[in-house]
Parts: sequence; C-alpha cells; structure tokens
Amino acid sequence: MESLAYIHLVEAYEQPIEQSPSPRVKLPKFTARGLFAFVSCALTASSLGVARPAFALLRPGESGETVAKLQYRLGELGYFQNSYTGYYGEATSDAVREFQRHNGLKDDGIVGEKTQAALDKIYPQPAPATTQPTVRFGDQGATVFRIQRQLSSLKYFDYKQMNGQFDEATEAAIKQFQADKELAVDGVVGEKTHMALANLTGL
Repeated sequence: MESLAYIHLVEAYEQPIEQSPSPRVKLPKFTARGLFAFVSCALTASSLGVARPAFALLRPGESGETVAKLQYRLGELGYFQNSYTGYYGEATSDAVREFQRHNGLKDDGIVGEKTQAALDKIYPQPAPATTQPTVRFGDQGATVFRIQRQLSSLKYFDYKQMNGQFDEATEAAIKQFQADKELAVDGVVGEKTHMALANLTGL
C-alpha cells in the first residue's frame, strides 16, 4: 500500500503544471495612413524644441551695420532721404512701410522674410567701379555711403560713422587706404581707388 501511494505521489508531482497565460498588451492597430500620420506627428513634436526662425527680423530700435545697409538700399530706391545712421528709427520705419505698400506687402515697418525678398529682387546692382563718379571731401550721397561700407569692411572705417557724408573721418580713411595700397595719397576717390576698393571687397 505504501508503494502504491508513493507511485501516485510521484505521478502527481511529475504532471506538468499549467501556467496561466501572461496577459498580453493590446497594441492599437494602425492602417498605413494612420501609421504615417502618427509618425509625422511624433517627428513634428520632437522638432518643436529646436526649431529656428528662417529669417532674422529687422525692426525699430535696432542698430548696426545691417541697418545702415538697409537704409542705403532704401535710399537707392528713393524711399529713404535721411542720413545713413545705422539706427532703425521712425524715418527708417516709415521708409520700410512705404516700400511695403508699393510692393503689395503688409506695411508693418518690419523687415521680415517677404520684405527682404522684395528688396533683393528689385534693388539695383552697384555700377561697375569704372563708371563710379569721382568723390571727395564735402560730397554726399549713396556713392559716399558705399565707399564707407567698403572702408568699414576693410577695417579702415567705423561702421557707426557711416552716414553718406564725405567728412574728415572718411577722407582720413581713404588716405590711409591709398597709402597702404601704394596709390596716390590725395584723399580723392577716383577710378583707381574705386577699383581697388571694389576688387578687395566685392562691394
């Protein structure tokens, strides 16, 4: 009897133990279109934290060489009649608004991507150096401002002094440039000085 009981005990022990199936996590079923939309949303969300604006705005209150260049371009197009101070004040904002109205843009006085694109499209290219007029102390205008830009890019002139006026500071910078480039040091920007400035700056 004891042997029989032992056999039954062994048989019971060796029976495979049925384990309850592990609960399965049901994943949502996506159609191909739904999966594409889900992935697109995820990628968009992940990129929001590192997005950068496509174009840096210029707005009232700013200052610097970029503003002075804007004033120069607006002056060349007949929208800006003041000195090229490099400060984005009321006169610059008014000129930008007028330009925007004439070109079918929102007249907010701010240079954004569309306004910049319009300027790039219609702004006339600088004339070749050989056709530039001779300028000297006392002259003023767009040609003088371009010369100041060239001198500034070559570190002969402080961009904060760019005003379109051929003043003493401009004359001194021209003389130093002429001396360094072995040109006639007369402080007058004639054909050779124009050519040297253009070749060295591309402006």
